[in-house]
Amino acid sequence: TPHESIRSKYIALNAIHRRLAKVSNGDNVSVSRFVPPENFNLALLRVELEFVKKGTKNEQVDAVHLANQLRKRFVNQVELSAVMTAGQKVTFEYHGNNYIFTINQAQLEGQETSIVPERGMISNDTYFIFEAQNSSGIKIVNQREAASSSIFRQKEFNLQSLGIGGLSAEFADIFRRAFASRVFPPHVTNKLGIKHVKGMLLYGPPGTGKTLMARQIGKMLNGKEPKIVNGPEVLSKFVGETEKNVRDLFADAENDQRTRGDESDLHVIIFDEIDAICKSRGSTRDGTGVHDSIVNQLLTKVSNYTH
Repeated sequence: TPHESIRSKYIALNAIHRRLAKVSNGDNVSVSRFVPPENFNLALLRVELEFVKKGTKNEQVDAVHLANQLRKRFVNQVELSAVMTAGQKVTFEYHGNNYIFTINQAQLEGQETSIVPERGMISNDTYFIFEAQNSSGIKIVNQREAASSSIFRQKEFNLQSLGIGGLSAEFADIFRRAFASRVFPPHVTNKLGIKHVKGMLLYGPPGTGKTLMARQIGKMLNGKEPKIVNGPEVLSKFVGETEKNVRDLFADAENDQRTRGDESDLHVIIFDEIDAICKSRGSTRDGTGVHDSIVNQLLTKVSNYTH
């Protein structure tokens, strides 16, 4: 509905709108009606929060409540800019504070993660991931509570379309062992004393789908993009560099854990051909001991009781 203070054939834009549209006050622009296509609902929306006026306060934001507020405002509301585009900035008032939301990722339902995300509409099933810089003064809480029932990007998926249709039994076993416990909110797992599985080894003859399954599961999970490493790639000719390469693989997850604790995202690291680097300790006689060092470093990171 046109606002009474805006004349016909005029559009009112705030500073953020003008910056995104790359226009100035008084410019002539052409506009057209946007009709959302089919299958335009967003499965995932990764949003970075900041204050409109930076450095003025410190606030705690509940991810569950904020996600519900966003759905309440934007679902089925095309006129309220319910269409979200990667890179877009949106102003929003929440609990008396004015925020800017920057859309870092917008993924449609059924969309492959390898496809560059563009835009879509918020729905009741859209899963929100909220982020904030440490210097922003914003602390996100209950992010994992909001994600407790959404460890996968899609509510339903077709294993056949993913190329692993013949491995449904193996997939079910992996889900039961590694991911079933992650469906519960953190307070439930803490109360029950449930410990999440930190890793899983897939073994079998070549060409049986181990690597394909690991890659596809990594793409299906909500969280950070999986790191896929071919085992021999971590080797280096420089002394100590190989061990550093192993440490670097876990650096992002460790930093996330230190800064966000239980609110940190799920990080997935996939080692392909891990048997090429993880030899039985003491079995190699190359004089450098580098293979033993790799095994020691990897075991230290995987079994670290603090993470």
